[in-house]
Amino acid sequence: MAEKFRIENGLLLSDDHTLVEFADGCTDGGGIVPGAHEAGEVVPCPDCAGEHRITSALLIPTAHNITITEAEPEQDEPEA
Repeated sequence: MAEKFRIENGLLLSDDHTLVEFADGCTDGGGIVPGAHEAGEVVPCPDCAGEHRITSALLIPTAHNITITEAEPEQDEPEA
């Protein structure tokens, strides 16, 4: 499956992962699965060997054209 890219607000985005909740029988109840998915689909569970139907899904886009050029130094926390 080829990765699909799009431009939004100057960012090159792809839909790499989906945060899901499962309808049936997994003790974890959900997780992050690779790819773009919608409610109603059946996907492999990230935590067990089974497959589960998705009850709700939130697409997590990944930005590919971000460069970090400077980082602020960590500040010591004040002592109490």
